[in-house]
Amino acid sequence: MSFRDTILHEALVIFEQKGIEDISTETLLELLDISRGTLNEIAGSKKELVQECISHSIRVRQKVAEQIISEADHSLEALLQVLQLCLEEVYSFNHAFVYDLQVYYPQSWARLQLLMRLLTRNYLRPLIQQSKDQGYLQQDVDAELAARMFLNHMYGLLNPRLFPAFAFDYQELFKTMILNYIKGCATPQGQAHIDVFPLKAMAV
Repeated sequence: MSFRDTILHEALVIFEQKGIEDISTETLLELLDISRGTLNEIAGSKKELVQECISHSIRVRQKVAEQIISEADHSLEALLQVLQLCLEEVYSFNHAFVYDLQVYYPQSWARLQLLMRLLTRNYLRPLIQQSKDQGYLQQDVDAELAARMFLNHMYGLLNPRLFPAFAFDYQELFKTMILNYIKGCATPQGQAHIDVFPLKAMAV
């Protein structure tokens, strides 16, 4: 990872955990341990920095999804791991971060929504269909409908009234929202794989 990408990643983690508007430029420079001149070389304004952070995140998440698919033993394993990636991404968001994006940085919020739609269209839906074709999911599962339902679940986590920050354990959310649903749609072959799927801790 280049120095620029490292700064963008670290800045995004700060924004996700603390919000955007409550972080002054001076505080951000201190947390990143860089000078204002260095920051200006990466982004000329806070708005531009947020946009660069989101764009960087989209590129990284797409690469991770591609790597997951290429390394998975079968389509169901890839599907579960991509869903884990999506849930981890959304779960890491502070509600202040989401609010600030929606109100003050609508272009960046639109890009983040685009990421979720891309993951749904390019990865979740095809993997659900492949899991059906390979005998892991029942044939009457609608791949498009199931993919959209998972996307709706992710957006639901952004509602602070329904899901206050960290009120629910990440692993329990994944088990309840993802594993239990897919297990209900799975064939015996698929259920056997789901039963041994490891519940991992948050990467960040």
